[in-house]
Amino acid sequence: MGYARCVSLALISLVLGCSYAAPGRPIIPGAAVPSPFVERGALPTAAALRNLSPAVRAPNVAYVVNQLSDEVTVVDLGASAVVAHASTGRNPHEIAVSADGMRLVTSNQLGNTISVIDADSHQVLETWVAGEAPHGLAFTPDGRYLLVTNETHGEVLALDATNGALVKHIPTAPGSHLIELSPDGSRAYVTNPADSSLSVLDLASLTTIRTIPMGPGAEGLAISPDGRWIYVANRGGADVWIVEATSFDVVDRLGTGREPIRIVFSPEGSVAYVSHIASDLIAVIDTATRTVRRELHAGNGPVGMAITPDGSKLYAANINSGDLSVIDTAAGQIEATIPVGAGPDGIVLQ
Repeated sequence: MGYARCVSLALISLVLGCSYAAPGRPIIPGAAVPSPFVERGALPTAAALRNLSPAVRAPNVAYVVNQLSDEVTVVDLGASAVVAHASTGRNPHEIAVSADGMRLVTSNQLGNTISVIDADSHQVLETWVAGEAPHGLAFTPDGRYLLVTNETHGEVLALDATNGALVKHIPTAPGSHLIELSPDGSRAYVTNPADSSLSVLDLASLTTIRTIPMGPGAEGLAISPDGRWIYVANRGGADVWIVEATSFDVVDRLGTGREPIRIVFSPEGSVAYVSHIASDLIAVIDTATRTVRRELHAGNGPVGMAITPDGSKLYAANINSGDLSVIDTAAGQIEATIPVGAGPDGIVLQ
């Protein structure tokens, strides 16, 4: 994992050597940043996808963030082929889709910015300043806020989702990293690897209401579809902790393998998939028995994952091998490997 060490050193250098810009202030308005890409022209528009019922909507594209090549790669899932690239700011890590499905946003950790990208043209529309070392991203269900974690200051920024204006600083804990929302949109959960903790945010008041001690390097995070359980992957502890979402009690600890880093649930919640950056393994947790049912193989260093609405395919972005694994979840086999770029990390389907 030489790349990770280099990124960490670069981040430290940037934090020590750069002044802090006010978050939320657009610094490159309009379509001023060109985005080189090659379009196939056959993909449905974001507006067309938005009009489909979630029950019949199947993802057509995957958007994969590449840390080391400063871009988003657009993958046609039907053809298992790359069809476009969109430029981002420096060192993008995570990606999210707006509530209306029309915009993509990436957190550019070493650039301290958010890139706002048109989901159809893949052109950069705006670039917003976003504190220092922005990482996790989440749009609130009502489309009002974009929530952005800041690792350097241990906080979440609530930005106006329409223009990037800062609404509020929400203090959390050192190293705030990933953020996920409860299914009902009332809470946000944030992992803090530097503090080995989990922060709970109330979204009505935009305040932190609880901080829960976790295992070493708590990073990966997922909420069960019914909202009852919070799964946290402790990268330094080689395990996943399960937290009850009402009492905030840790009810179980499961060993999964070295450096667990991301978690995603199957749509019905019967399975949780845990990727491990130190290997090619994805652990499959049976959520009823709270045991590791089996292990799947991906590429080298799987990090970000996404699953289809019917649960039949799992996509894993492999940060070391620079590709995307398409895994048949029933067979437990890789059915396609798609080269996507340098240092793929965050992924979202649409």
